[in-house]
Amino acid sequence: MVSSSSAPFPLAEGESEASGHDDRQERPNKQKLRNERSTNALIEAAAELIIEGGLDAVTLVAVGDRAGYSRGLVTARFGNKDGLIDALIDRYITGWSHKNVLPRTKGASGRDSVVILIDAIRSQLAKDPRALRVLYVLMFEAISGDDDLRRRFARFHAAFRADFAAALKRGQRDGSVRLDIDPEKEGAFLVGSIRGAGYQWLLDPQGYDPVASLAYILDVAEERLTQR
Repeated sequence: MVSSSSAPFPLAEGESEASGHDDRQERPNKQKLRNERSTNALIEAAAELIIEGGLDAVTLVAVGDRAGYSRGLVTARFGNKDGLIDALIDRYITGWSHKNVLPRTKGASGRDSVVILIDAIRSQLAKDPRALRVLYVLMFEAISGDDDLRRRFARFHAAFRADFAAALKRGQRDGSVRLDIDPEKEGAFLVGSIRGAGYQWLLDPQGYDPVASLAYILDVAEERLTQR
């Protein structure tokens, strides 16, 4: 029973706590929260194992042990390893998709939209490098992994290139991007530069600064795109 002192809103005068409280509603809510916590813990445990040893390190037993749950719970929640990996990929692709940033470009010039996209990646990497590391490990696992994983990341990057190209075309129409730039080729160049920075970081995390590299990519992009 939640006391009136801890309730989000005070009780109205003359109202008893019992009058507005339903244990039948509270129990499902608590169970939902427990399920969400355990699901998050299992996915994050899988992410840690991927950073340490790639997809081969992810087993149901290892994930359960790392998260502090049984293998049975992992199986009940995700079915099998493929189901767990799918949930992990969905979370990280969705969380790191440039699509999340596109609303910020509304009303911006084409050149400014490109700047916003690159800077958002730089900013997020500075705040949460671990999450981006998981995403990059998954990307490179996709090269030698199963066809479904490879296709998912191929679509992910095709959309990234296409949205850069769309912003560049808009910039050519509004006068903020040089007309002698090929939007598709420039979009591919930008995505390649961003992913190349991530690759170097994976190879040499102590000796390579991806945040500084992305800041430089941003500066170069602004200079390249500006009308001369």
